[in-house]
Amino acid sequence: MKKQRHRHRFPASNPQQPPSNSPAPQRAVVATTAMNWSGPLPPPAALEEFNRIVPDGAQRIFNQFEEEATHRRQLEERQSHFVMRDVHIGQFLAGLFAMSGLGVSAFAIWMDKPWAATIIGGGTIAPIVYAFLRQTTQKKGRER
Repeated sequence: MKKQRHRHRFPASNPQQPPSNSPAPQRAVVATTAMNWSGPLPPPAALEEFNRIVPDGAQRIFNQFEEEATHRRQLEERQSHFVMRDVHIGQFLAGLFAMSGLGVSAFAIWMDKPWAATIIGGGTIAPIVYAFLRQTTQKKGRER
């Protein structure tokens, strides 16, 4: 069975003229204004506008900025304390490792095992010397 297509024909209309029974078309004008600024605080003119819209709006913005700055400083201070703590723990553990390695090396010498003492002692001292030299060269690189 074949489907039939129905074609509707509408009378041609002039798009420039509205039909006589419809109201005249209306046009809307939309204006968009955007303001932006760089930095933590808006410029004085914007602050005055905020005060006009919201009572004490500028003061509220300043208070929020000051609270955020205080909070950020507290977080940075806590982070620096944690970093320093981690550095000190790392230094302590590295020293403990070095002393243990040298102690085992001394024990190997006492047991008359010079090859073992050389390998263990050299394996302990070499990374310490490498770390010291790397740290020294990094400090010199930062000073330049």
